[in-house]
Amino acid sequence: MLDRTNNERVCVGILEFEWLGLTETERRLIRLYRLLNEQEQLQLRRLSEVLAINPEGSVGS
Repeated sequence: MLDRTNNERVCVGILEFEWLGLTETERRLIRLYRLLNEQEQLQLRRLSEVLAINPEGSVGS
């Protein structure tokens, strides 16, 4: 139990450190993404995948 507590503290520190490398826009996008419900997150991931695969093409057919 004590080991778990110590590991969680280490992880928290690492996460905070990783946030320092992000721009304000990136942090804002992450916060907004976390506000979405599970279905909305899935739809956004799908849209992102389509745009990443074909950024200049049309999304719909």
